Amino acid sequence: MTIKLKSSARNILANNIVYYRLQKGWSQEDFADKLGTTPTYVSNLENAKRNTRIDYIDHIATILNVELFQLFEKRENIENRRIPRR
Repeated sequence: MTIKLKSSARNILANNIVYYRLQKGWSQEDFADKLGTTPTYVSNLENAKRNTRIDYIDHIATILNVELFQLFEKRENIENRRIPRR
């Protein structure tokens, strides 16, 4: 069963961060290390609980090795968001 998120920019961004992080095989902890932040911050971003600056979104795109616009493409919602800690 797919859970539909609101199609706000924040929710689209959150879903795409999860999508690309999972494509890399990174846990939230791995991704947080690469971003230079905490897993709590990443969790808040991925759950659309946090606003962030456009400069930081650009940093996220750089770390994920995607173009900025790709973080705002609508796609199916990601259901399984977990990658075990290493």
